[in-house]
Amino acid sequence: MQTALKFLYTLSISLWVGSIFFFSFMAAPSIFKVLPRETAGNVVSDIFPKYYMVGYVCGAVAIIAAAVLWFVYSSRGGIVNYLRIGGLILMLGFTLYAGQVVLPVASETRAEMRTLNEGSPEYQAVYKKFRLLHARSAIMNASVLVLGIAILAINAYTNKE
Repeated sequence: MQTALKFLYTLSISLWVGSIFFFSFMAAPSIFKVLPRETAGNVVSDIFPKYYMVGYVCGAVAIIAAAVLWFVYSSRGGIVNYLRIGGLILMLGFTLYAGQVVLPVASETRAEMRTLNEGSPEYQAVYKKFRLLHARSAIMNASVLVLGIAILAINAYTNKE
């Protein structure tokens, strides 16, 4: 059981970090490179709910596995377990906020932009709001990626068997 939990823990974090890396540095840039901006935005908007669902599922699995490993199988308290669980909770919190709060507002803002004349002051104001939402989402996404890599490094350091 312990081996299965360690496997699930490592697999879920690896899939989560890998999906962030792939989408952020390969898929999204390629989509925006080869498709017109509006079409690329539509494609990425369709992917986002699935992208965030990967984070929700992987985050929940990793937190549950880490908690069981700590409370059932670990004889030590230690800062490492607090870092793991705390980092995972932050990762999941950022992902939930980005997917459940920022994404719907950004989608509404993007839809509003389509109804406005691109040169109008109203469009510029709505576009500015969209850019701020996009920046907030990108910062949270980068934070989740960095935290995930740090947790994988902690995992590698503590599994010196």
